[in-house]
Amino acid sequence: MISPDNAHGLKGMAAAMADHMPVSRGLLDVLLDDISRGGPVSELIGDHPDATTPLFGLRVLAGVKLLVLTGQAPELGSNLENFMSGQTDTHYVERMQHIFRETVLAHPKEIREALDRPVQQHLPNRAGFLLRGLGMLGAKKIRLLELGACAGLTLIPDRYLWFGWDWQWGDEKSSVRISADGPRPGHFDIVERAGCDVSPRDPCIERDKQILRSFIPPEREIDQLELDEALILAAQSPVRVDKATASEWLRKELPRKTEHGTYTVVWHSFFQGYLNSEQRAELTAIMTAAAQHMPLAQISYEPDEWGSAPHLQVTIHS
Repeated sequence: MISPDNAHGLKGMAAAMADHMPVSRGLLDVLLDDISRGGPVSELIGDHPDATTPLFGLRVLAGVKLLVLTGQAPELGSNLENFMSGQTDTHYVERMQHIFRETVLAHPKEIREALDRPVQQHLPNRAGFLLRGLGMLGAKKIRLLELGACAGLTLIPDRYLWFGWDWQWGDEKSSVRISADGPRPGHFDIVERAGCDVSPRDPCIERDKQILRSFIPPEREIDQLELDEALILAAQSPVRVDKATASEWLRKELPRKTEHGTYTVVWHSFFQGYLNSEQRAELTAIMTAAAQHMPLAQISYEPDEWGSAPHLQVTIHS
């Protein structure tokens, strides 16, 4: 059960959202208030095995947003649309928070299902960090393998159009256009691509698309637009994302024969936080062994811990 003492993760998350995500901050405050009182929402969600993990609050918010997206919470949806303009009105905010609490309690089955899903804020703009890493390698042909690939949106960076201050890179006809920092990526071809995920999403399936949308905070309108465009593009040019754990998948995938002169790259973002130290060591051992037989690099965009700033790291295993 979540207690006021072990709700510090939710408190930290709410505080971090204060300036740039006031809507999400307000909804998390509802959860914190209910936990402090031992209220009915706390009773509904507090016995979940992951109740004290860092991203648990995001799962709750995603579960509620999915209800809005699927038309099961119309009153909450209309209130959220007006929250940015009404947040200075005390009575309005209290009304919105009441509706949020009642929405959670009215849909216990859907909320419990949401709590079992991993957080999947897998946005296409993350591939911009992948491109930086790929440019550092200087390889001409890339075999791209992604761990925690979700719907495969960051397996297709060459199918988006990227633009910096004085350059652009990618597919000029792409419907997905994303701004990027840093220098223009080098010249290379992604000749193979595949990924794995313990809970992959199919961009051709409406339910899966709605689940991915549910993890986008209501304040992040640009992220929502980029996700929608990327999902359309991914459905038109699907890639293979297998349902598997990272270690079992890499053991099978890395030994596959590749085109001569191809550089194999294992890529992941906001993925390591789901692994324990033994699992991380196992992945490193698998890649170290495979590097004896092929050029192999690992590109990651990961925070040191949940809530800290992520950083790009390129590791040459060969």
